[in-house]
Amino acid sequence: MQLPSEYKPRKLEDFIGPAQRTARLMMNLGNHARENNNSSIKFLLNGEPGVGKSALAEFFACHMGCVEKHSRIKYNGTKVNVEVVDDIGRQLAYRSLYGDYNYVWIDEADKIPQVAQVRLLTLLDDLGDGCAVVCTSNCKLKDFEERFQTRFRVLEVEAPQPHELQSLLARFLTNEKTITRIAQFACGNVRAALLDADLAVAA
Repeated sequence: MQLPSEYKPRKLEDFIGPAQRTARLMMNLGNHARENNNSSIKFLLNGEPGVGKSALAEFFACHMGCVEKHSRIKYNGTKVNVEVVDDIGRQLAYRSLYGDYNYVWIDEADKIPQVAQVRLLTLLDDLGDGCAVVCTSNCKLKDFEERFQTRFRVLEVEAPQPHELQSLLARFLTNEKTITRIAQFACGNVRAALLDADLAVAA
């Protein structure tokens, strides 16, 4: 049996609350980019920990047909130095052999060193068709340099309401009191709620 914490959204309806609205917007923008000669895509997903940013990044990669290990690659911002940015640029210079897009996801983008952020600005300015760069971050938008912000379409992902969390937890749990308690104490953190649901399932 799948544990709640192993749950991964596969389709739009699998998301809840603000994350579902963001997923729908990303899908629409991705479809529009596809229709516009596979024009480049640049998203910055901001929000508190556990609200679904990573799930959105993975979902969007699948929606755009980006194949893991072939046309999709993930980095952590702490590891993205100038040399890594140059490597990304070289990878994105070639068309994907496995779909319409090459996909780069940079998690914890706020941890990218400043000099590498500056180099990344040039890469983003020159990003060609068939390239998608998605960054996720837990920090506040104001913590990014303004010129870094303006290279992306910024999507602020808000936390779900308790009743929205309850609807998700009800897919795994049957005890209404337990569902309500977990949803209330999670304070909008979906990941934390699902981990608590693991314990309820195992009890």
